[in-house]
Amino acid sequence: MKNRTLVKSLKILKYLCIYYLSAKMICFAIPKFLFMQFRILHWQSYAPLVEISKHQHMWSFFGRSYHYNLFIGLTEFLIGILIVFRRTRLIALLLSLGVCVNILVLNIEFDVDFAINHVLLDLTITTLLLFNYRKDLYKYFIQIGGKFDNSLASLESKFMTRLPYLFIVVLSVSYFIFAFGIKKKYSVNENIVGAYKIHNIKINDSIVGLGQGWQTKDPMLFVEYNNQFVLSITDTLFMGRYIQKNDSITIYMDYPNKFDIKSINGLMKNSNSIIGTTSENRTFQMIYKKVDGQNNYLNNLYK
Repeated sequence: MKNRTLVKSLKILKYLCIYYLSAKMICFAIPKFLFMQFRILHWQSYAPLVEISKHQHMWSFFGRSYHYNLFIGLTEFLIGILIVFRRTRLIALLLSLGVCVNILVLNIEFDVDFAINHVLLDLTITTLLLFNYRKDLYKYFIQIGGKFDNSLASLESKFMTRLPYLFIVVLSVSYFIFAFGIKKKYSVNENIVGAYKIHNIKINDSIVGLGQGWQTKDPMLFVEYNNQFVLSITDTLFMGRYIQKNDSITIYMDYPNKFDIKSINGLMKNSNSIIGTTSENRTFQMIYKKVDGQNNYLNNLYK
């Protein structure tokens, strides 16, 4: 009785691991389809190469190409699908082994410390599940090199036969809706996202001294996809956030800051100025010009 209970418990644990690995691969794949995972903020992209971390080096490399993200995402999505079917599980596990080892090496070598434990868990599960195939793998790759044993395992119940299809469809559709909802939550006019050179800032018609930007020779404005608003002036970054609708924009600056401004309500005129008033009832005007894609590829990348 104890042996039967142990066998049944191990079988349940095995399927929990299979579906956990499937869910994780699918949930990491879908954000790549929507180009949500490897994003470099515009203000970070202006840091000199020697100043950025190994982590940022790797992240910017993967974020350079949507099609490369699509390739990685399709591989992960394929693993997530194939692993839940008995006939294709071995293919998925072999793919997963290669993917997990590659990600582990990248995370270690590029100091992505927060992700090492996650991929170690995936690699451990993959290795343990592959252990059941050790004799078949040895026979196929070493002994007979190319011959397959066509004997079929005992037929599964109707529920277990249909469960993989149900799991893949429900998880993929629901997580896509969830990820798309997150993306829409931070939805902005894509045309305003980017890096800008600031020509001048006036508060109550007085010109503000801007100096150089943080890590840049010119004073800069960065409007990020995640509703982050960054001023790079006087060798300092001043952070904030924005809400934009049509031509209207509301900016909330982290306080205190150089201008002693808590918020700004204004209009964006012809994509080269913001004119409005501050929460302190002062007039505010900023004139700027967007950096084109030839000088900063990020301005064209996320459209």
